[in-house]
Amino acid sequence: MAKSIQDNNTLYNILSPLVQFGTRCHYQRFDVRGLENLPTNGAYIIAPCHQQALMEPLAVLNFAPKPPVFLARADIFQKPLFRAILTFLKILPVYRIRDGQSNLSKNNDIFDRSRDVLLDGFPLCLMAEGRHNDRHHLLPMGKGMFRIAGETQVKLGDHPLYIVPTGIDFDEYERPYSNLVVNIGKPIPVQPFMDDFKNNEPVALNEMRVALATELSPLMHDIRNEEYYEEIFTLCNVLNRMMRKREGLKNSAWNRFLMRQKISLNLDKRSAEKDEKFDTLISQTRSYQQRCKRLHLRERAVPDHWSLPTLLLALLPLVLLVAGVCCLPAVRWIFLFWLVCYPIPFIPTHLITRKLIADSQFRSSVNFGIRFVLSIIYCIVIGIVMSCTGGMWMSRLIDLGVWWGLIAVAVVHLGAILAGPTVNALKAIGRNLRYWWLRIVRFREMKELEETYKKLTELF
Repeated sequence: MAKSIQDNNTLYNILSPLVQFGTRCHYQRFDVRGLENLPTNGAYIIAPCHQQALMEPLAVLNFAPKPPVFLARADIFQKPLFRAILTFLKILPVYRIRDGQSNLSKNNDIFDRSRDVLLDGFPLCLMAEGRHNDRHHLLPMGKGMFRIAGETQVKLGDHPLYIVPTGIDFDEYERPYSNLVVNIGKPIPVQPFMDDFKNNEPVALNEMRVALATELSPLMHDIRNEEYYEEIFTLCNVLNRMMRKREGLKNSAWNRFLMRQKISLNLDKRSAEKDEKFDTLISQTRSYQQRCKRLHLRERAVPDHWSLPTLLLALLPLVLLVAGVCCLPAVRWIFLFWLVCYPIPFIPTHLITRKLIADSQFRSSVNFGIRFVLSIIYCIVIGIVMSCTGGMWMSRLIDLGVWWGLIAVAVVHLGAILAGPTVNALKAIGRNLRYWWLRIVRFREMKELEETYKKLTELF
């Protein structure tokens, strides 16, 4: 008898913790809220919003108590190698009309296998919108998830089945070492929809779809205004620091997410009510965007820039490190050893994916894959090399033998943990140095930019 996709797999169990570790290291902050909402008294379907190709499933993998089984679009299963890899990763294909009318019947088998996953007590994960989206905006949902839910509930009888709405928010889509927030909502029981499901399935499916959309939208950053999306998204970031200070909130990934939600809801409401200041605010936002573009500055540069004393204080450890590397042999060897053990954080792989991958929503996933595979290979190689050549680094350590290689592997893992804060700190120093340099060489333009920002804060 063929193994089911949810069955125990030793190699999967070995690799899964490594992938989870790699995912957490891919972000500077990985904040999960609402774990207490995961049902303990029944089967459940995890239904996240979908703005990246692979990164939401990886996020789910990090908090699901049992290995989840995922459903993904069928076209990525076409090549035998990819199909084997995806099946190993516990991913099943779902066929859409664009895959050909003749292929839609294959979904019957997929839905049967999905029901078996739930009946065996494993979580099933389907992206709520069915396709990824390059905006912080909830798309209309398909019916496949709800058909699986209804048919599974029929087989479960009185045993409950739930749909768990899950908001996932990325600070930045493409760059590594940004922040990820997972917001798990209250589970939606499927049983209340079953009378309608048995009597009028289309009505029940639509009811479940509306219920999920209603619960999921408040869990994510959902900018409903499509006409002014870019301007509202800019304001969510530009006004974030000011609003957090006003409400006494600390600078954390979670609080920045909450404030982006609050700002966008406020602006959506003002747009709907045709607030007389709203049009002026949008006009000033566009002016601010254009000025930032001309100066090649991030839109958050003005509100988030450091004061000169803060910048100088941040530069002090960097100056001391450079001086230590130049003047002190012990510091130089430690620094070089650390750099040789884990140079991957400083490789701009996101620039490679930007040129090679046309679909921007796949870039972060491909970038993660490249960095993860490189890290595994590098970890093995550096462990072997250091075990054999420890004496070349420091003669006193030659007797450590293989332990010298294990130390190198440990440094790789420690380096992966510290990479996000380190790289982001160096980037922040670079951005602030450039900001203050522009304040000197392009004083008038920077003054106009700062005045435009001040107008935004007054209009909001």
